[in-house]
Amino acid sequence: MFKYLFLLSAAALAAPAIAGEEPLYRPAPEWVSVKPLPAVAESPTIILYDDQRRLADGTVTSYIDRALRVDNPQMLNALGTIQAPWLPDKGDLIIHGVSIVRGDQTIDVLAQGAKFDVLRREQQLEQRTLTGAMTATLTVPGLRVGDVLRVAYSTTISDQTLGKEMQSVAPLPAVPFEAKAASVQLSWPAGSDVHWSATRSIELPEPVADGGFESITVTLPLAKPEDMPEDAPTRYKLPVLLQASSFADWGEVSRVMAPLYSTAGTIAPEGPLAAEVAKIVAANAETLPRMAAALRLVQDEVAYLAVGMEGGNYIPQSPADTWQKRYGDCKAKTLLLLALLHEMGIEAEPALVSSVAGDAVPDMQPMPGAFDHIIVHANAGGEEYWLDGTDSGATLATLKAVPPFRNALPVRPKGAELVAMTPRAAAQFDRIARIEYDSRAGLDLPMLFNAEWTIAGSLAGNVRALIDQAGKDQMDDLVSGFVISVLGPAQVVEGSMTFDAAGNRAIVRANGLMTSPWRWDRGQGKRPLNLVTTGFEFKPDRSRKAWSELPVQLDGPMAEKDEVTILLPETDGKFELEGKAALDEDIAGTHLERSAKIEGDRVVVTDFATSQGGELSADQAMAERSRASRLGSLALTLEAPRATARRFAFAGAEDRSRLAAIEAAYSRLIEKDPDDADNYRNRARFRSGTYDRSGALADLDKVIELEPDSQAYWARAGLLADLGRLDDALADARAASDLDPSVGTGIYEAQILAELDRVDEAVAIVENLDGDANERQAIVMELSNLYAQAGRKDEGYARIEELLAERPGDPAMLNARCWYKASWNYQTDDLAQICTRAVEQSSWSPPVLDSRAMAYFRLARFQEALDDIDAALLSSPELSPSLFMRGVVRRAMGDAKGAEDVAAALAREPSLERKYARYGISAR
Repeated sequence: MFKYLFLLSAAALAAPAIAGEEPLYRPAPEWVSVKPLPAVAESPTIILYDDQRRLADGTVTSYIDRALRVDNPQMLNALGTIQAPWLPDKGDLIIHGVSIVRGDQTIDVLAQGAKFDVLRREQQLEQRTLTGAMTATLTVPGLRVGDVLRVAYSTTISDQTLGKEMQSVAPLPAVPFEAKAASVQLSWPAGSDVHWSATRSIELPEPVADGGFESITVTLPLAKPEDMPEDAPTRYKLPVLLQASSFADWGEVSRVMAPLYSTAGTIAPEGPLAAEVAKIVAANAETLPRMAAALRLVQDEVAYLAVGMEGGNYIPQSPADTWQKRYGDCKAKTLLLLALLHEMGIEAEPALVSSVAGDAVPDMQPMPGAFDHIIVHANAGGEEYWLDGTDSGATLATLKAVPPFRNALPVRPKGAELVAMTPRAAAQFDRIARIEYDSRAGLDLPMLFNAEWTIAGSLAGNVRALIDQAGKDQMDDLVSGFVISVLGPAQVVEGSMTFDAAGNRAIVRANGLMTSPWRWDRGQGKRPLNLVTTGFEFKPDRSRKAWSELPVQLDGPMAEKDEVTILLPETDGKFELEGKAALDEDIAGTHLERSAKIEGDRVVVTDFATSQGGELSADQAMAERSRASRLGSLALTLEAPRATARRFAFAGAEDRSRLAAIEAAYSRLIEKDPDDADNYRNRARFRSGTYDRSGALADLDKVIELEPDSQAYWARAGLLADLGRLDDALADARAASDLDPSVGTGIYEAQILAELDRVDEAVAIVENLDGDANERQAIVMELSNLYAQAGRKDEGYARIEELLAERPGDPAMLNARCWYKASWNYQTDDLAQICTRAVEQSSWSPPVLDSRAMAYFRLARFQEALDDIDAALLSSPELSPSLFMRGVVRRAMGDAKGAEDVAAALAREPSLERKYARYGISAR
């Protein structure tokens, strides 16, 4: 409660102290009703929360009295240093008391000589903000866990800009806030022009008159406000605030601010700003291009820095100072832009806006504090423009953009009322993505991409700032980070991030490799297209009675476009688009448009969405929700014909020309950074997946040379085993186990030992393993196979039955029992029934179908075996063991194609020959 976050400056001023720069030590003002401390026992942590504010004679005085119990060491650290902030150029900080209540004892900390230290420390420099605020701090001596710390102080504010006008905003905490005694009081001279209200339509008590003043007192906490949906406009979600103001109306606020933004005489006839105006006029013959050029000058040539000192919270620095210093906040940039526009004869005025309250401003008390930002409201050719000098990316196309502030207060000498900022369609896209995906090598291989993103508007300014600050290595990281954020896992081979100054836009270009987005459903390739429109949905929730009349806040303004080309592999059959290939709809303030076609060997998609923002009434929103529901899903999926070749086609193949472009991309990555082990690791994974075992082995050798880890050894061991180099594979398996002594590495080492017929050693390793429930299951299943290989089939089966008794009905264990009995040809009387139960419990999973096929093979029910294998391979054609067994079954049925299946399976996974030989099944 005492850790107020405030905007502080970096260092105390070295000049002599002026009024307000040092805290004062005085009793509470006479008008304050000092509250007695409530009983501490059985109270919440907050014992007292007292906030009293008085608006009188142009000064707002805020009296704060807080008492909190120090319940634990964490609170002792948090409360042990008191912080009291104030604005020295507008008033004083008056310390009234600091005390520790310990049982029946009250310790006056100030009477013991403790004094506050004064800090000027800016806390928002990263937001380019200097407020001139000061903070008085006191580390409380002797404070202990169990004590109650009570602090009382006042601050005064008399704003030099507002004269006799006053404003105040106090939070009104609601449940779950808890305090023994809590209240906020607001008072003002009877008969004065002070107006008050609370946000969220909270009813306030009637004023009470006493001693020439009126006051209202709000007892806290308030009842918890009704929860609001996330898409409700801001006015329904604001925290509850007690507002008070002496301004009669919005017109008076406008009039008070107007003198601060007079541009008369601010541009010297022969000065540097006059020269800038002359340049703009000479280069642009028409009003709108001149307006855009002036806005861009203010955005690009003047850095943002908010200065709140010396009245700077409302008073802008002069255009000449802003141009000379080349920095300024929203006020300074607005005044500079106004001066430039007025010098060119363009109609323009300042306009106060709120970046937080937005649509809630009309419901607030008229006062400058309702706003936190100021922009320029211009008019040309009968059309209005909203120009924000603190934004970036100004072009002729962005002039019509309406920022989402919703309401503005024009600042005029004669005053003005609030003006609604009506949303309108964007004149350009904020982002255009042009991406070519190259899937010609195969759908389940790394995919090549070549992409260009054009970014406009304020986003372009953000990218420009990154470009200006980044060196070459940083630029590579920026490009890679951008690509991954958009495309997902990817490796950029070549990339750049540039800024087009003429068009005021950023351009990101990249080509490289990315993880294939194709997914497989029962053997068919499908690729969801991630487009701007596919994420659109409109499902506002107004199901609660209290929400039924609430409007819906719309997203926006936004305009994005995707232009996508997908290069397809040669194949029998046709690729198809599933979903809405054509789209042209306007729903809930968003325009959606799409055109997707398959043209020969490529898919071409143009897809975009634009939204103006704003809000819809409850009735309009429900009608638009119904339209969105009838429109249905906007997902678009590309489906491949089942005949499309998979990576398995490269098993044993001599022609790898289709992979040349992918190989070249990996080679380029390695050339760029030959010491990056990930580049070799990724290429090894690709080569292994396309059955270039010698190439993958060379890459893994390099990985182990650069960054040896268990995964690299494990992967190399698998390749060596496939190549029949079992002793070398065992050495790598042991190296992996040494680096990562886990259940997985232990089992793998045992499997290689078993292939070397060193079964006893393998059993000894596995019997010494232990782990969690899933790991113990893997250990038992591995042991059962080792026991069977060692001729101890009864013992192996018993281990499976024991585990199945612990996990009855577990599909994995049912499959393990089926596979054990079938593969080892053990007790086959009930084999078909056992395996059928496993298949049914696993929802016809392809690996379990494979197990039952083995059972049918043992029972010489070859056609049923073949049916199960065909079903498994249709769903999961990557199952090389199933392909092997299909060859075995076909051969048993006298089908000559059996030899082809066996050869194809062994080309993919040569170790299958040794594995199935242990089961007594020959590949020959």
